[in-house]
Amino acid sequence: MVDLSVVLLIGIVALDFVISIWNAYASGVTIALLRGQSGRSLLRVAAASGLGLAFAGMAYAMLIVFSFVALYLNYLTSADVDVVLAFDFLVFGAMIIGFGLVVTAQSLAIAYRKRSLGSIAISGWNVFAEVWDIAIYAQGFRAAYGTLGGARGRVNLYAVILLAILVAFFITYAAYRHGVKVTEARVGAPFAYSYGRPGAS
Repeated sequence: MVDLSVVLLIGIVALDFVISIWNAYASGVTIALLRGQSGRSLLRVAAASGLGLAFAGMAYAMLIVFSFVALYLNYLTSADVDVVLAFDFLVFGAMIIGFGLVVTAQSLAIAYRKRSLGSIAISGWNVFAEVWDIAIYAQGFRAAYGTLGGARGRVNLYAVILLAILVAFFITYAAYRHGVKVTEARVGAPFAYSYGRPGAS
């Protein structure tokens, strides 16, 4: 019988991956649409935060995947994986919360202005996710910080972290560039954009 926690972890990683791709793409669409327009500083900040959120979520997911693959291949030990996951939780969890605050504020402003079912649902999800992420981060911070003490001198561990971050960067950038190119090819067409968010749980 499959462990429910494993299924849950796979679901969270898959959701983070998909939402991060969308956030990067939506940021590319928004930034392309805003080129040459004066003002709109809030939208620019939100688009940049959406891109940061996309990278943080993607890196969070990739580090989980890469650490377990490395464990399966005997490249990392279980103690190494604990350190990688603690690093992942502390660094990218904090980034998700930080960028998520900006994205959540923007989605609330859009919901207040539009008052449509879709905008209200998105802002409601963002608020829930932000509160959830902060609660999980506060709960796990002490244990994760303590685990990081075993990270010194582990070259394999550093290699896995670096590789996961590089892969996350290139995937995020590719999705962002695709959003820019699609928008540039359809200048003048109406685009609806919104930001979802990955979780730091």
